[in-house]
Parts: sequence; C-alpha cells; structure tokens
Amino acid sequence: MSLLVVVVLGGIASADDSKLAKEDVPLQHKANLRGKNKLCCGYPLVNDSGWALRFYWLALEEDYQDARVSTIPKAGRNAKVPDHTWVELYTADGLFFGRVRERFAWSLRMEGSGLMMDGRVINYKGACKYGYGTCFEQLDIVEHPFGRGAGQRPLIPFKSVAVDPRVIAIGEPLYIPEFDGLQLPDGSIHDGCVRADDTGGGIKKRKMDFFVVTYGNFRFLLDQLLNVSWITPHIEAPRCEYMRDHTAW
Repeated sequence: MSLLVVVVLGGIASADDSKLAKEDVPLQHKANLRGKNKLCCGYPLVNDSGWALRFYWLALEEDYQDARVSTIPKAGRNAKVPDHTWVELYTADGLFFGRVRERFAWSLRMEGSGLMMDGRVINYKGACKYGYGTCFEQLDIVEHPFGRGAGQRPLIPFKSVAVDPRVIAIGEPLYIPEFDGLQLPDGSIHDGCVRADDTGGGIKKRKMDFFVVTYGNFRFLLDQLLNVSWITPHIEAPRCEYMRDHTAW
C-alpha cells in the first residue's frame, strides 16, 4: 500500500510557530485589489508577503518505530512528548484502532492524516472519550491516498492548501507567486497554482498551510524557498482556473 506515496515520501515535518508573529494583523472586509493581469495572476489579497506560510504533511508511523533514531526532530510543542510511551487509538464508535507510540499519535492529531505501518490511511475524527482522547477513522486509500481535507476533498501533494474558510472559500484556486518556478522533490517545477482544500483549528485569518506530504519534502522545499515564510496569494488568476472545483464540503 505504501507504494502509493513512495514518489513523494521522504519524512515529515513540524510547523514553525515563530513565522506567525504578524498573525493578528486585522483583515480587510474586502480584498485589496491592486490591479489585475488578465493573462496571468489575478488579484493579490494582501500587500507583498502579507500572508503567513506554514507546511503540513502525512504523519508516517514508520518514522516513529525506533525511538533512538527518529527522523523527526523534537522541537516546539512536540519536544515534551515522551519517546518511549505508547497509547491506544480508537474510532469514534469506540472500536480499537491500534497501539502506537505516543509521538506518532501526537503527530497524527497535529497533522490530521497519517499512514500506518500496515498501509492504512487514517484521518482525524475529533476529540473523544476513548484511549488517547482523539479518535480517528480509516480512509479509502483509492479515494484519499494522501488523506482528506475539508468534507470529502482528497489532499493533493503540493497543490492542496489549508485556509481559514471565512477568508478564502473552500475550492478556490489561488496563485502564489513565491511558488511559481519552485523545484519540487521529484524534479518537476511548480506553476504557482494551489487550491483551498482544507481547514484547521489553528489556521486563522492570514495563514496558509501548504500540503507537502512528508517531512523530507518540507526540508527540501525550505532550501528551495530560501526560508520564505510570507507569501502573496492571488485570487481569480486565469492561469489557475484549471484547478477550480465546486465540490461541496
């Protein structure tokens, strides 16, 4: 089953909260329309580099099997999670899901989607009274090989982003000039087009999480982006209309 993700797998990462110092900048009620290039890029939602960029990925159980040699560095909030403790995961109906290392369970709760050692793709289902206190559900690996975003939307590597739906509508294509020409881990070049496919409790106002599948990909892209942590999303970009999706969420 894990062959489905081998093309882009390389590890997993954690978001850098230090990038969000400007998160309380008040939003305008309407986008600041500073001109439009009809052949390309649409309307910028903010002044240059006015939107906080973060990253997210699949939590991979295999990355947490050896507590002595973890591919995931301990930093930020996960630094306090013990290396050697185990927890039990359940479905929302109280059915036993599996026994995993607590660090993996913490990562699952943080990222929302993950890949088990046995090939199951699982998704966050909310707080519950069983086991670890967070319940999960198994996804159809054909429909959601990389996890699920808002509603039933499948996450798409390097194309899905998580946004505040009060600010950007789910299903809206976006042009990110900072991504245009970006080299991806498989050697292809990003065209700058992404889509609002997901949400998250910590994503408020001018924040965006970019789905990069693994921690290894995150590290690769940090080098390519030269530590870019603020971006300039554009809406109604003609070049990105191919990504428009009216699927209800």
